[in-house]
Amino acid sequence: MTQERCPECGAPVSGGFDGCQEAWEQVGALAYSHPECSAARDLALDTYCMQHPARYCRSAKSYAAHLTRLCCGLVYDGSPGVYAAIQQWLDGVVAIRKPDVPNNRGSMTIVDICAAGNPVEYVGLVRAWAENVWEAYADQHDLAYWWIMLAQKQANPRQRK
Repeated sequence: MTQERCPECGAPVSGGFDGCQEAWEQVGALAYSHPECSAARDLALDTYCMQHPARYCRSAKSYAAHLTRLCCGLVYDGSPGVYAAIQQWLDGVVAIRKPDVPNNRGSMTIVDICAAGNPVEYVGLVRAWAENVWEAYADQHDLAYWWIMLAQKQANPRQRK
């Protein structure tokens, strides 16, 4: 099979989007088979989804989920409380609009993560990939912070005053 590029993230893979999805599934299997990789699992998922919004961020809610979770994983150090607040907020009715997806969604791709030789390297590469994609969404950082603030307010009614 000839080398192509994924139409979503630009990864050089055989098979275009399908090849990229296959690479993602291989990385996911690694994350589940090595306990050392589990801490980076959520970060990898949200990073991949933000690079593939046509499939994984179709609605405003799914977009908000992955953007805010990417932010949580990086800015809030993967706080379980923030993740829970985001989930609770998005389980309800939310009046949000999906922003425009940036054309450039980062220069690192799942192919870079496939190069990991061991679990420690995997975790480091996932972190670098997430930071790279988060930077590509720099114009939406304030929106992610706002959505997280709304989620936390809903999770903690005492802050609603």
